[in-house]
Amino acid sequence: MSQKPLPFVVERAINLKADPKKVFEFHLHPKNLSRVNPPGLRILSLKAPETVQEGSRLHLKVSSWGIPQDWEVVIREVRDFAGTPAKASILDEAVRGPFPFWRHLHEFWQAPDGSTGLVDRVEFLPPGGPAGVLFIPLIRQMLQTMFQKRHEATRRIFESH
Repeated sequence: MSQKPLPFVVERAINLKADPKKVFEFHLHPKNLSRVNPPGLRILSLKAPETVQEGSRLHLKVSSWGIPQDWEVVIREVRDFAGTPAKASILDEAVRGPFPFWRHLHEFWQAPDGSTGLVDRVEFLPPGGPAGVLFIPLIRQMLQTMFQKRHEATRRIFESH
């Protein structure tokens, strides 16, 4: 019996001096992707609902460092703030794209001082089958850079006033 390979994980976190509910709401609107994506990751087309909810489908055509890619992403879970400390999340999963497996969790934490903890966690299997493992260091670096740039852009949006 063959076992499915375990996914690789990349995670990045930031703390924002912003209302957690507003940061969460911002992430529920797919059009905001283009506001936070780094210059090397351009959205060429996006078909999505105005606000995502469980079961929503997003169809994206992106140019990732000059390489065109088609993605179809399903929102698997949306959890509004609950618990102590208060936490919300959005879980999306690619059903079509360059990676054979891609699951992205966005978590939002309400810190005691009212600020927002934002965590992006991606679980993935590399393209290219077993040989794709050779590209893991490059993929990890690209994802870390992408999330760093997204978090910096999110910080500018929420902390610049």
